[in-house]
Amino acid sequence: MIHADVADARPAGSADARMNYNVNGKLFSAEPTPGQCLRTFLRDRGVFGVKKGCDAGDCGACTVWLDGMPIHSCLMPAFRAAGSEVTTIEGLAKDGALHPMQQAFLNAQAFQCGFCAAGMIMTSAALTQEQRADLPHALKGNLCRCTGYRAIGDAFAGVTEIEDDVAGRACGASLPNPFAAGIVTGRARYTMDVAVEGLLHLKVLRSPHAHARIRAIGRERALAVPGVVEVFTWEDVPRRLYSTALHEDHLVSPDDTYVLDNVVRFAGQRIAAVVAETEAAAEQACRLLDVTYEILPAVFDPVAAMAPDAPILHDKGGEEKGNIFVDIHGEVGSVADGFKAADAVHEMTYSTSRVQHVHLETHGSIAGAATTDGCISAPVPRHPSSCS
Repeated sequence: MIHADVADARPAGSADARMNYNVNGKLFSAEPTPGQCLRTFLRDRGVFGVKKGCDAGDCGACTVWLDGMPIHSCLMPAFRAAGSEVTTIEGLAKDGALHPMQQAFLNAQAFQCGFCAAGMIMTSAALTQEQRADLPHALKGNLCRCTGYRAIGDAFAGVTEIEDDVAGRACGASLPNPFAAGIVTGRARYTMDVAVEGLLHLKVLRSPHAHARIRAIGRERALAVPGVVEVFTWEDVPRRLYSTALHEDHLVSPDDTYVLDNVVRFAGQRIAAVVAETEAAAEQACRLLDVTYEILPAVFDPVAAMAPDAPILHDKGGEEKGNIFVDIHGEVGSVADGFKAADAVHEMTYSTSRVQHVHLETHGSIAGAATTDGCISAPVPRHPSSCS
């Protein structure tokens, strides 16, 4: 990617493919890659206050101003910002003084993890008085997972939620987030904001099928993508089983998973991993992998999975028990005596959906090189305090 500072800005009428940009008052010329959005364009230049949440214009974590108007930069082609004034959270403060909306969010502590705060502040700072009268509508393009929005409303109302940190009186006091100043100015660093020289990017191709055997994975087209370093399939990784569960008793958590397997047992299971010099190259290579599947019978209900004729999902030993790994029974006191003594007994089978806590920060980790003891460091923080 070509990048030049203001001294090398493209003259008007030049045939140079680069375009002139103004980001937070800094002028420069650059040539976006084909199809590149403004969010990745800015982050490629170290403007990490512009966050990646959904990449679909839903969450607002990437909100910036284009000529004073808030936009979702993940939806804006980078070339369309040429010749306009782009302002991000890093450029909102002037002459060392916080913008009033930054100060209001700081006073009200209108954030928890802080990942959404930059985009939320950029939208909030652009609202008119009329729009502020209906905040749920005005802020519908910005999501906050942590606060329940009450603290954001407090920021608009000028409420101050922080108290002084007095030695011996911290317990029960409303103390500010230790990274609050960094959060409201975009300086707080989250996992994917850590710039590492020579960092490689890994992307995973996932199965579209609930149950299938992989017959072949053609990697030639993927390896031909510029910047691709390697492609890994089940044939390239150790055949060592592990458990993806985190129960306290290891006896109830079967070792039934390979890092990459030649049989997939749910839609979304990992099939292959691509390592490349850029995230875009890794994503493109994943799309170019040619996978041949043998579709196998699937089962989608736990009761049906326990039937004697149900398709066996894990052929890793113990098939004589079908899909049942272990029966777990336990009671405190005598359940039978309790039923006898009860005035009424209600019996029903209950089920619940899988729960995900829907944080805006996308899953990601940065792994360092193996140390002398063979360990690899891979921090996966959700808060700036873990990686600043």
